[in-house]
Amino acid sequence: MENKSTEDHLKTIFNLREFPEDKEWNDLLRNSTVKSFKKNEIILKKNFRYTDVLFVAEGILASEFTINEKTVIGRFFRTGNLCTNFDSLLHQTVSRYQIVSVTPCTVVSIASSDFMEYYNNGISVGKIIRNTVLEIIAEDIMITDVKLLYGKNEMIEFIRSHYPDIARNVPYKYIARFLGITPEAYSRILKQSHHKSS
Repeated sequence: MENKSTEDHLKTIFNLREFPEDKEWNDLLRNSTVKSFKKNEIILKKNFRYTDVLFVAEGILASEFTINEKTVIGRFFRTGNLCTNFDSLLHQTVSRYQIVSVTPCTVVSIASSDFMEYYNNGISVGKIIRNTVLEIIAEDIMITDVKLLYGKNEMIEFIRSHYPDIARNVPYKYIARFLGITPEAYSRILKQSHHKSS
């Protein structure tokens, strides 16, 4: 993805065939910043108020928090995902979560005030952003259902079938944190399922 323009990144993120040719789109380009992060970088820290919204152009990020001295991953963010803590964004409170890069990644960052303006009042960009938020809400509900209703083996199968890029590219320790098990237990389950399928 070297030498891609902000517009090219946004085209990938929003899965656009063509760009809106209007003031709103030009404002988005002017107000956006492309940022790259190495693997294992903390991108948005917990206990801070989120002032940026990130759109993932490349790579995989995760939302993690600590509970009873145990680090847990709530969800992963992939290309096309909007990455922030909505609670922190909407209520202007500090976040209990932090966002980390689990692979090298590239994001397009915009100020949360600009994002909220597009979301509430935007026409062309507003429609794109509102659709993206609806997709994220639907995905969050699906992931919550999986975590509540599936056993560990079923959750692993869900990741492998719905998110093969995560199963392939994310280090075991992060997937284990998402599943709520140790990396060793995750590896053991993978070996058992591999033996069954061969």
